[in-house]
This record gives sequence, structure tokens and C-alpha cells, in this order.
Amino acid sequence: MVTIVFALAAANLGLGFALAMALDRLAVWSIPGSEGGVGAGGRGDGARSEGEGDERATVRSDDWSQKLKLAEVDPKSAVERLLWIVKLETSSHREHLIGLDRAFFDPISPQLIAKELRQRLEAFHLLLESWIAEADAEREQPSPTRDALEELLLDQAFQLKSCADGLADAGRDEVARQLATAMALINGLRDRADEILCQLLTQQDRLHTIADRYRTYGERTTLTRLGLASLFDEWWSEDEEHVRLVSLVMLDLDRFEPFTRRVGAARGDVALLRFGDMLHDLLRKDRGFDRVARFSGQRFVMFLGDTSSKNASKGAERIRQTIEATSFSMGEETSEVTASLAVVEVGKSEGPDDFIVRLESTLSDCKKAGGNCSQLNSGDESVRIELPQYQVNVHVIELDEEVLQVC
Repeated sequence: MVTIVFALAAANLGLGFALAMALDRLAVWSIPGSEGGVGAGGRGDGARSEGEGDERATVRSDDWSQKLKLAEVDPKSAVERLLWIVKLETSSHREHLIGLDRAFFDPISPQLIAKELRQRLEAFHLLLESWIAEADAEREQPSPTRDALEELLLDQAFQLKSCADGLADAGRDEVARQLATAMALINGLRDRADEILCQLLTQQDRLHTIADRYRTYGERTTLTRLGLASLFDEWWSEDEEHVRLVSLVMLDLDRFEPFTRRVGAARGDVALLRFGDMLHDLLRKDRGFDRVARFSGQRFVMFLGDTSSKNASKGAERIRQTIEATSFSMGEETSEVTASLAVVEVGKSEGPDDFIVRLESTLSDCKKAGGNCSQLNSGDESVRIELPQYQVNVHVIELDEEVLQVC
């Protein structure tokens, strides 16, 4: 495996200097708003008076007010404000874990990585506790959004604590496992917070108020979950009777988590970015209204406007066969790619809570069938899409060069 972070230092000055550099770099990875790397809302080494704690809480609140303003976020309630903070702070913590994941592929003692990872998880756990307290303070105002957010934070706090505890005296394999677990937890928190925020803004008819940076990402302007919801909002504002056909294809890469554990989270991120680019290339250019959205993790949704479920099924199966002919290239290694695809045609009276449930249920049926297949949900049941083999092109997605540019 190509070394990513400290290769030049190790080659020129030896492993000892590389280790020193690693420790120095790990030490400066601190959580925004923290002192001494403990974290916002965390506990310092010395004792604090009650007044000092209140003063720091006020500073943190003012700090986040400024950050939200710079992030072009204007929350209308305490719960929405907390959701945005969770969303933005989780992205920051994820970058720290990506850095630790990169270091894991270098000749660095796993105990050093385990120590830093444990400190980071414990600091993030303190943040979660502070967020739980903020959510609990809003209990007097009945809100399904508040309840969903508090439940999410409580679950994440419990699992992150267990992950941190599992790092005591851990060997290399256990550190790798706990690092992968921590990354999965952070990804889950990010995606679930996005889902709750999306539901809130949809209910309040405020999707059109969010900044463009939260609707799309990447050079190909792949839609985010908020962007997909905004697209539906705009589509139906021009078609209030829901006369125009809309079909959706939900795609999930098969066995992607074992792949990222083998190549690292940084390469996994690049793989998903390049894979999304490939999906853009597979969309129809001559007709229809097609868009690609990153729904969560390795899951994408394709919005096919003015398209029946029959035509969407044909397109989905062609895409599945193309993915089957695709591989990720990592130096001299290659990894084959397959995906499961679910197709639904949105009913005239259906809202997101209805068709997303159908999509995810159909995708689950694909996974139970072994993956690498497409299924159509017509409303009553899921049926496998059986079509002849199309003539598709072989695709190779290169990963190494992009990752080295990022590091």
C-alpha cells in the first residue's frame, strides 16, 4: 500500500523522524472551539468555577452564531439551530477521522493512533452530551423533530462511548476495526441529521431558503439530500396536480464497507465522488429530465422526470449492467463493483415519506436476493427486472492519483 502522509519524511530521515512528525500532526488536530484538543463543551485539565463554565457556554453560543452566519444559515428555532450545528460539526470531526485513517496506512504505531482516536471520540462524546442537554432543554415545546434529534444523539453517544472503550490496549486489527466503526457512526450521524433537517425544512416549506452550497456538491453538481428535496419542491410547484410522471432509482453499492476498510476512507470518498461522476455520464442527454443525488453513504438516487416506471426500469438495468462492468483501480490492484437498484414511479398522492419508504423497502429486497440486481416496486410488491444483456462499455475508476493530490 502506497504511504500517504509521511512517505517522504520516512524515506529521507527514517522512521523515528516520521513518528515524531506524526505525533506533532496528531497533536494539532483539535476540535473547533476546543482548548488543548479537548473539544467544545469539553473538560480541561484544571478545575473550573461555575461562573467560568457559564461564561464559556456564552462564548461558545456567540461563536456558533458567527459560524452559522458565515455558513449562510438562518435557523428559525432552537431545534433547527442545533441540527445545523450537528451537521457542520460532524463534518469537521469526520475530516479528523479521515486524517487518522490515512495515518493508519503508514508505519506508525497503532497505539499512537488508538490514543489519538480515543481522545477524539471522548471529546466528541462530550459534544454529544452537550447537544443532548440542549435538545432536552426544549422538551417543553412538543416537537417530533426535537424528539428524533434527541433519540439520534443519545444512540450515537452510547455507541461512540463503547467504541472509545474498545480502544484500551488494542492491537492493530482492533484499532482498524474501531476506526472503521467510528467512521461508520460519524457517517450515520451525518446522514440521519441531514434526513431530520430535510424533513423539518420540507414541513415548513423553507427548502427554497437554504444556500446553494447545501443543495449540490462536486464539479458535476450532484444533488445532496436537501437538493433532491428542493428539486421535488420546485417540480411540484410547477405541476400542482402531479400530472407529469416521475420515477426514482435508488442505487446502493454492494459490499462497499469492506472495500473502504481495505483501501482507507480517503480512497473510499474519492471512489464515491468518481462513481457519482460516472452516473452523470450515464444519464440521458437527449430527452427527459434526469438528475443524480447522493442520498446517504454509498447510496444514490436518480430523479427521472417525465419517465414511466417501465422506461425507468430499462434505464436502471442498463446502469446496473454498466456498473457490473466497472472496477476501481488502485495501483496494480483492481476491485470489481456491483450495485443493487430499486425503481418506483411516484404516485400522484404520494409524498416523500411514502415513496422513500417504498424505495428503501425495494432496495432491501434486492440485498436479500444477493445484490447485483434491480427490482421494480409497482405499489403492491417488488419484482425483479429481467431484461436482455445490453452492450455496455467497461469503466475503470482510478483512485490513487486523486487521493495523493488530496493528502
